[in-house]
Amino acid sequence: MQSLWMVVAAVFYAFYGVFIKWAGELGVGSWQVLFYRSFFGLVLFYIVMRSKGVAPGTRHPASHAVRSIAGTGAIIAGIYSISHLNLGLAMTLNYTAPLFLGVFVVGYSLMHHARINWGLMLSLVTGFIGVLVLLGPTIGPHEYFAAGVGLTAGLCTAVATGFVKRLGMYREPEPRIIFYLMLAGTVCGAAGVVSMGGFTPWTLERFYWIAGLSICAALGQLTLTRAFSRGNMVLSGALQYSVILFSTVMGEIVFDEAVTLAVVAGMVIIVVSGFSASWFTKKEEKLLRDKKKAAKAAAEQTD
Repeated sequence: MQSLWMVVAAVFYAFYGVFIKWAGELGVGSWQVLFYRSFFGLVLFYIVMRSKGVAPGTRHPASHAVRSIAGTGAIIAGIYSISHLNLGLAMTLNYTAPLFLGVFVVGYSLMHHARINWGLMLSLVTGFIGVLVLLGPTIGPHEYFAAGVGLTAGLCTAVATGFVKRLGMYREPEPRIIFYLMLAGTVCGAAGVVSMGGFTPWTLERFYWIAGLSICAALGQLTLTRAFSRGNMVLSGALQYSVILFSTVMGEIVFDEAVTLAVVAGMVIIVVSGFSASWFTKKEEKLLRDKKKAAKAAAEQTD
């Protein structure tokens, strides 16, 4: 049941995407969005930690660092792609993480000369074919870079997701996990804004959209982290794709973004392949854990 938090997260992130596009139309750049949403989350989750008696200190700083850096990379890449592509298309590319998680598993198998899970391999090939189907007739040459950045968001999310699950196994509280992500985002966002010439002057309209995206991002991050750290990894990953449906509908209603047959076909292929890759990845990870346990038991008996 904890995995159902992912559907709630998907709704928040769909609205988050809408607010990003509106803020972008008013001149609020990607680094500013990263800073504002991260700083808001930093303050919010520090207050949450204090109210729950959770200290900022941790016994797992390395895992937090990798998760926060990868997560910040995913956030800034996602913001950029949402600002420069159709909302549904950008969200689809941002949520290719299960395909990259599958690539990691296949790579691990090749490095250790283990058998290849051909079902997983087929899912990955099909998924990336879906990316080509989605992008082929949909975007022009001037959008190729933004599409590549969107795929980078999926790659960074795959790395971050693995460490979220690890931190959940360490019994790290969700507010602390998000706090360090928001801290990394605030620092990186501030550095990016300074390097780009400073902040855009505030107006009441800009305030509305910045406040909206910051609140939605914080609530989406909290519910997503809870789904991954407490719920079933495969089910949470599958439900995560509901954000594509919500974003596509909002993009059509709010921004009049056309939904063609090629777009729908590409999205369906990616979603089905992503779910299949998640299932095969989970199965393969279980086999690897069982092999390690068996090898360890055999070594202990030999000693």
